[in-house]
Amino acid sequence: TKSILQDALSKAALEVLSIVAYRAPIARAEIEAIRGVNCSYTLRALLIRGLIDRQGNPEDARGYVYRPTTTFLEHLGLSTITDLPEFSSLSIDERMHVVEAIKKGGRLEPEANPTV
Repeated sequence: TKSILQDALSKAALEVLSIVAYRAPIARAEIEAIRGVNCSYTLRALLIRGLIDRQGNPEDARGYVYRPTTTFLEHLGLSTITDLPEFSSLSIDERMHVVEAIKKGGRLEPEANPTV
């Protein structure tokens, strides 16, 4: 089942929203450096939907920084941004040992006691 955010947002919007959630406060240039593409349109769409907020950048008076809104947190069922899962735990996929074994040209031995 997809969440409201997945149904309503493009993949690019979800990526930008994730970056803002985990790196806030973050400037547009930083988001674009991470994604490697212009994010102006996507940021505007997220602002219109009320999922991110824009504030003046204290380090650069000509720019803005972006933060997730309480509306975004409510869609995820969270009270505060600190309730987000730790990024490091999200980036670990226990199935990666399969990929590593294949890359090294090794064989995968079946597990004696699979937990799947």
